[in-house]
Amino acid sequence: MAKIINAAVNLEHTMFSISTQEGFKIFELHPVTYKCYENSIPDTGPVRIARQFARTNIVVYVSAKNGKYPQNVTWVFDAEGNKNRLEITTPGACGPVTNVHVCENRLVIFTAPRVFVYQFPKNPKQIRTEETRINPFGLSAMSYDPTTAACYLAYPGYKTGTVQILNLNTLTERESKAPVVIEAHLTDITQIALNCQGTLVATGSTKGTVIRVFDARTKGMLYELRRGTVQAHLSCISFSPCSSYLAVASDKGTLHVFGIRDSENQKKKNVLDLNRGSSSLMKFNLERDVLALGFTKQTTRSLQSLVAICSDGTYWQYHFSKDNGAMSYHQKADKFENLIEMVKDTEFWREPI
Repeated sequence: MAKIINAAVNLEHTMFSISTQEGFKIFELHPVTYKCYENSIPDTGPVRIARQFARTNIVVYVSAKNGKYPQNVTWVFDAEGNKNRLEITTPGACGPVTNVHVCENRLVIFTAPRVFVYQFPKNPKQIRTEETRINPFGLSAMSYDPTTAACYLAYPGYKTGTVQILNLNTLTERESKAPVVIEAHLTDITQIALNCQGTLVATGSTKGTVIRVFDARTKGMLYELRRGTVQAHLSCISFSPCSSYLAVASDKGTLHVFGIRDSENQKKKNVLDLNRGSSSLMKFNLERDVLALGFTKQTTRSLQSLVAICSDGTYWQYHFSKDNGAMSYHQKADKFENLIEMVKDTEFWREPI
């Protein structure tokens, strides 16, 4: 089965991208649909990072090690024109690009020792670069609130177990306000997630037994959510767009969904007393390496669902609903075993961007 190098769900939870040896591919999250190109397939070569800008034709990507371009070069690609529109080169001394984030007003590029922030997409230019703790995998999360245009970035702090939250809208070429620093764990952080408003941050550590959720403004811990008692590697965590749920994937072959904002009864109780050590609302068995998680909204035709994109090229969808205060779920019967095969089946899935 084809191997996916990387996968990412966009900030709106409407689209996702996969990076492969054949380049990047863009899909609708639900119903899963390959968004192919009207005239030709982009000739980008092997790609290891790809991020779609909202629901536009713009994709930001970085070549794989055996790709066409250097590892410190980030490209802004125009799918409609089928060409690279902008080249951004970070200093070679900083090493390869390790992660990329893009939203309505900012483009962020991580290397192991530094983060680079750009004005984007109008009049792209570098606003600022900040030194970070050595971050070899580009561990970070971005949030963007379309209502207020608030934009935040979270990444590991200098002290072990801490996370820094930076307001990207306050950055200028001359100065930046000090980031919010939260002491989240005693060991190194391995996963970070922000809700879309940037008001909640979730973190997991090398132990992988608990996930902690903090108020990003007060730095206070709101929830301590127990994934399990055995140490595990957390592969992915994600808030739902409504901030009511948090999904967690690990190498133990399970997906957990935790309730974050729920009933009125929760509001009347002490939040920490209620949620310290809380177990998940739902648990799904999935013996695969999960690269990205996303949530779909409930509609008149379908229930809310959790989507997992895995490194073996599979797409999994789990519907769940709330019935008189209790959660119920079922696995979607229509699961696609191989996203790359879906791409090849253009006669059935062809839908130009």
